[in-house]
Amino acid sequence: MDFLNVLRLTGYPISRASDFYNQLIREFASSSDFKSKYAWEIFDYHYKNNSFYQQFVGNQRPATWEEIPVIGREDLKRDFLKKIPDDISSKELYISSTSGSSGDPLWFARDKFMHALIWLNVSHLYQMAGVSINSKQARFYGMPTNYKARCKSRLKDRFANRYRFDITDLSDSALKKWISKFRKKRFNYIYGYSNTIAAFAYYLNSRSLILSSVAPSLKAVIVTSEVCSERDRSLIASSFGIPVYNEYGSSELGVMGFKYDDKYWHISERLMLLEVLNEEGKSVEEGEAGYLTSTLFHNRATPFIRYQTGDIASIKKSNGNIYLSYIAGSLNDMAILPSGRKIPGINFYFVVENILDPSQQIDRFLVKQKGFCFTLEYVAKSDLSNKAAEKIIRSFSTFLGSEQVRIEIKRVEELQRGVNGKFKHFIYEG
Repeated sequence: MDFLNVLRLTGYPISRASDFYNQLIREFASSSDFKSKYAWEIFDYHYKNNSFYQQFVGNQRPATWEEIPVIGREDLKRDFLKKIPDDISSKELYISSTSGSSGDPLWFARDKFMHALIWLNVSHLYQMAGVSINSKQARFYGMPTNYKARCKSRLKDRFANRYRFDITDLSDSALKKWISKFRKKRFNYIYGYSNTIAAFAYYLNSRSLILSSVAPSLKAVIVTSEVCSERDRSLIASSFGIPVYNEYGSSELGVMGFKYDDKYWHISERLMLLEVLNEEGKSVEEGEAGYLTSTLFHNRATPFIRYQTGDIASIKKSNGNIYLSYIAGSLNDMAILPSGRKIPGINFYFVVENILDPSQQIDRFLVKQKGFCFTLEYVAKSDLSNKAAEKIIRSFSTFLGSEQVRIEIKRVEELQRGVNGKFKHFIYEG
């Protein structure tokens, strides 16, 4: 079944959105002020028609883009339907929420035309990766715990031609069953959480198996929702025997970046403007990390205008194009040091990853902070050698410099995960 046709039959204006999306492709290629035009257009729409947003911005219309205030999750939460324009009816809306992996979901609305554009953009990106959104998908993604939401997810899986694997059990016996499922079903591509897919790749690698030899219909892997390191990406590619693509996005904004076989994420610039800002809301220098902020051009519902996504990132310019060059994950995953300095917790993951000896056979690991104690938890068949443990502690100490912290290393049977099944590389426990 064609997924876009399903959307059309359920009231989404696919034909009109498709014509407009093709217009955007042509206009983006020929217009130098494309992003400025559509950014101001959506700002003016909300400023004139959305009483909440007009009050948020103030009575004086900003003269420059930089004067527009940054809007965050806290500004948009609670009574979200009162924060959309008065001239749009509920029949025109797609309503959803973020996953709530932090325990604090954001409810939001998109008009149906915008929702159609987002899916057309996904279709375009996947075609560039050699697959279709209608292809048979092996889905490694969380499942809602609420019965009604679970039924809805199962129904969506059926219409979208995808089979959802149970990612709550990553035991050897469960992963062995996954391989059997790949033998029986003709999957075309794999989609899901980076770390779950990496765990499957570790299992395959430990048994000298290549998944594409078991399931020759596979064409690609698309990892999403979690940071995927180059080490994990390389392992997934070799263990699966197919290209690996990296999707970066969010529930409320759709796909913001897509990484093919190069170093950087290609930005969905036809649908949004991405900025990287400092704590004062000013643009940072190229390549400098800051708070990722997005403006969704065509959404006439929730005003995602200079919206702080909650992630740390940096932007790179190359050959006249703009790319995401670095994504560090959520602002909620910041390490707080004794000096008061804050750093993205994902940095600890990379410190450990860069010094691990492959012979140690570590399946997965994360770093937890409680007070000023940092604990590396890892899953492995045996304890790290004293030499490896000392090397990790020295690397942490070098990275932290003069900061006075305690460092511990602990082997565990299983790593802590979020309510939706996601792994985290870093957990701050206060």
